[in-house]
Parts: sequence; structure tokens; C-alpha cells
Amino acid sequence: MVGRLKLIVCGMFVALALMCGLFASRPVAAKPMFMDRYNRDPLAKTELQNKCTVCHIGRGGGERNDFGEAFEDAGFRITPKLRAQFPDKFEREPTEKH
Repeated sequence: MVGRLKLIVCGMFVALALMCGLFASRPVAAKPMFMDRYNRDPLAKTELQNKCTVCHIGRGGGERNDFGEAFEDAGFRITPKLRAQFPDKFEREPTEKH
């Protein structure tokens, strides 16, 4: 009987801990729609497509780099000004995309 009670109490604590973890966790901040905007741009460099590091420092997903900050300042839109400011992120001429 005591062993069964301990098991029930232990199970309740585990369930409570899991529920607290769900509610206390940070919301996911990934924005694949922004990566899609870069990928769809006709001047986006092919080798940079699908790379979080286009906008983020390191492996991506965390702190933004200068381009990521400027992209946010532009309302998360690719603009001619943004392309001119970051020529290393864009081709000079449109390329064929397959």
C-alpha cells in the first residue's frame, strides 16, 4: 500500500514537472516565412538560401547579424536599399531558379 502511494505521488510530481516545463518554456521564435522571403527573391544568392546565418549570428536562430537587423528595420521585406546595403547577400543579375 505504501509503495503504491509513493508511486502515485511520484507520478503526480513528474506530471506536474512536465506541465510546468510546457508552460514555462520560451515560445519558438523561428520565422521560416522570413527565410522564404529571402529564398524567393530573384537576386538571393543560391548558396545562402535556406541558411539561418543569412540573418543570424553563428548557426542561426539566435542573435541577428547586421543583415537580420536591417531586414527587420525594412519591415521584413527585401528592398532595393537592403540589396544595395548588403551586396554579399544578393546577385547582381537575376539567376534562373529551378
